[in-house]
Amino acid sequence: MSVSVKSFGKLALAALGASTVVIGVSGAMATDVDPTQPAAVEPLTEEQADASRTLFSQYGCGSCHALADANGYGHIGPSLDGNDTLSVDYVKTIVSNGQGAMPSFGGMVSDEEIETLARYIVEKKAD
Repeated sequence: MSVSVKSFGKLALAALGASTVVIGVSGAMATDVDPTQPAAVEPLTEEQADASRTLFSQYGCGSCHALADANGYGHIGPSLDGNDTLSVDYVKTIVSNGQGAMPSFGGMVSDEEIETLARYIVEKKAD
């Protein structure tokens, strides 16, 4: 059986197209993760929530910010309760670096404590 170069090219192109469709479809089905959405955050343990509540109080966060779960009722800074714009990454950045009248707590509080505090604030702001 003799296959011309022109026929071979068409067959190769058809095979490449079919494999691209298979790879595209299987790749699309391989994951349910939407890369445009933030990753799910593991809920805090009660010990982590208690430690963050203590940290919130110890550093006087409640004198400026409202967060009912931590008995914070300040009105100087933005209210954290019901603030749907807060994300863990945003809170970590502001707590670490400060902004406006908010002082920086980076270096005073460990990165792990800031991470847990940010998760706490975002988790409890809806309560």
